[in-house]
Amino acid sequence: MVEPPGGNPIRHLAPFVDDERSADGSYQHLYFNVNKRSIVLDWRSDDGLARLGSLVESADILIETNQPGEFPVDEVRAKNPRLIVVSATPYGKRGPKSSWRATDLTATAAGGLLQVSGERADPPVHGAAFPGHTMTGLTIASSAMTALHGRDRTPGQPGCQIDISMQEATSFQVVQTSNPNIWRWREEAPYRPALSQVIQCADGRWMGCNISPNKLPEFIAMLEEAGVEHHLDPENWEVIHRGDRAAWQYLENPLQDLARDLAAVWPRQKLLERLWACGTPAMPTLSFSEFEETEHYPTSGQFTHIDTPNVGKELSYSRSPLDPVQSPLEMRPAPSLGEHNDAPLPPLTGGHDVGTEGQASFPDMPLTGIRVLDLTWVAAGPLTTRLMANFGADVIKVESSGDRMDPVRVQPIKGEFHFDLPDLFNEVNTGKKSVTIDLANEQGKKLLRELVAHCDVLVNNYSAGSLARMGFPWEELRQINPGLILVHLPGVGGDSPWRPLRTLGNLLKAAAGMNFLMGYKHQPPRGMGVAYPDFTSPHVGVTAILSALRAREETGEGREIELSQLSATVALLGSQWMQFDQLGRDLPRPGNRDANMCPHGVFPSQGDDQWVALALESDDQWPAFARLIGCSDWADRVDLRTLAGRKATEDEIESAIGKWSAPLTKWDAAEQMQAAGIAANAVEDLRDMMDLDEHFRDHYQRVEQPSHPGFGIWIDGAPWEFAHLERRVLDRSPMLGEHNEEVLSGLLGKSQEQIAELVAAGVVG
Repeated sequence: MVEPPGGNPIRHLAPFVDDERSADGSYQHLYFNVNKRSIVLDWRSDDGLARLGSLVESADILIETNQPGEFPVDEVRAKNPRLIVVSATPYGKRGPKSSWRATDLTATAAGGLLQVSGERADPPVHGAAFPGHTMTGLTIASSAMTALHGRDRTPGQPGCQIDISMQEATSFQVVQTSNPNIWRWREEAPYRPALSQVIQCADGRWMGCNISPNKLPEFIAMLEEAGVEHHLDPENWEVIHRGDRAAWQYLENPLQDLARDLAAVWPRQKLLERLWACGTPAMPTLSFSEFEETEHYPTSGQFTHIDTPNVGKELSYSRSPLDPVQSPLEMRPAPSLGEHNDAPLPPLTGGHDVGTEGQASFPDMPLTGIRVLDLTWVAAGPLTTRLMANFGADVIKVESSGDRMDPVRVQPIKGEFHFDLPDLFNEVNTGKKSVTIDLANEQGKKLLRELVAHCDVLVNNYSAGSLARMGFPWEELRQINPGLILVHLPGVGGDSPWRPLRTLGNLLKAAAGMNFLMGYKHQPPRGMGVAYPDFTSPHVGVTAILSALRAREETGEGREIELSQLSATVALLGSQWMQFDQLGRDLPRPGNRDANMCPHGVFPSQGDDQWVALALESDDQWPAFARLIGCSDWADRVDLRTLAGRKATEDEIESAIGKWSAPLTKWDAAEQMQAAGIAANAVEDLRDMMDLDEHFRDHYQRVEQPSHPGFGIWIDGAPWEFAHLERRVLDRSPMLGEHNEEVLSGLLGKSQEQIAELVAAGVVG
């Protein structure tokens, strides 16, 4: 960690241990900088830049988050042509907003997340634990590993620069809730509360569930036992598909309304146990203080206490989301400022010795040569393999054409069903091949084993243990292919009693404690309006897979990896957990306020449900801000020139901002703020992102399925780009079974006669 003389800004972010402000006491610094070294230098000075150059000479990856043009990327890369530079900026290096400032709040406004989070009666509410920064950080990790893989397999190991837009990285969270086809096909712009349904039980506790039509008989039995009136018919499975619902509306149906009525009669644990017994996805909505009361957390190994000398305390740290892919590492506390200025860098192990003769350019498709067997469905798993397919991996999606079809293939489109058209399926499966194999059939299982022999990676996101129960245990798969990387992405893993449960992303984020970390006290603990783990887990998955492939090159051996989505989500809340553990009480729900910025919020603008988000990052921005909102007399007030003074007057300041912003359009308000050097953005909905925001103009891409020529399907672009390439154009998602012959004949060497026999026997759909 290369820090300026005053220290990385994260060191100065409240809250602090024991409320004592120090360069070593910030909870965010203590959590996010574990296992790092600290070197202090000013790269803007000649001496500092020379010192940075010497560090770069032995580096593989450099990550920088300066405004475009500030950091001397070309000069640094000249010191090491193998260097991968990851540049993460508010709006990327290209486009009309590339010079704009952003904070986590304004990035989530720009990326469409803010508009779908909170209650419709209130302003949109900021997500918990910095979701914009989190998604950007995860994108940095997966993109850097992708580039590292491509570099090390290219003659001369040429480096590159990766361009990450915080706005676009953040928007990756809304590809389900605000799928672009919702606007193109239905002219709907999703709004709060979106995918954040929670219900309150008779004991006052909160939970979430998803009652599916195939569990209607069991659900009806529960309703009748509890005395809840209903008009359900056990045969009417179409109850959940009334009308042509978009994804963001799928929790708005009679089954969920009746689940709310049932919860009002039964306490949470009773209702959960009954739903779990019949295989219905359900999870408790927990605060941190409730963790110890569950069956899961006391035995999960999620947290560990580590002596932290810099603050003189033992602190509770959450495990890394990548723990399952690495050898156990000693967790070293975050470094003090400049602790390693004079320490020699430790020698590195591994790497590749490739000469510079005949050096090629960085490959357009850095994952070419990796073959992935994809047994995933819905969102988290498919997005993991989509990120690999988009950058060159050969991804073969194994599907069922019968009862076990991917649920997102069987969604109604304009009132009709067609397996090739559903919006979310087309969003999360771009660039893949599809083969239809009946894995309940012994011949089908034999085919899958044949495919395993030809693949580097197998990914599934079934419930923990399901793949082995289907007849594919790791012990057998490794005999077929000793170099195989087998990746499980279950909702809950480990030895947890929750391990067998069916889960969904919106339920997992609630069970991780996220919902109680955001919103207002008077609101239900909904959390963000997206199935958050479904969009964070793919980046964790890609990082894990490429790490394991890198290790395989050293050992020649594959490995089995289980990445629990629940555990990975809790790990993203580590600094908040650490603070809770020290205080011994739940943290207050902050609404849109922030301990380190004032003002920091969402304010009304011209029109219905139209808002602008803004944040004052530093004291020196205050005079220009005060004059802009028509309060010139405030510019010279000494008390308001400090964060503490503004915090003491926060209500009054927010009222003045609301009066200033209300007559303006949200676009005008944001542009005026940015012109004054202040981070701001319109709170964008799906229509804004697709039709009005010029910075997003090339982000969405139109594709067609050959089965429906002329029927446009819109997909989101890749969450990162290589700075030297034009924006990547993605291939469409596959039609059901489209590549049966190509894979069976071309890869497995089956004759036309053998394929015909497999089709006739129902083994291949």
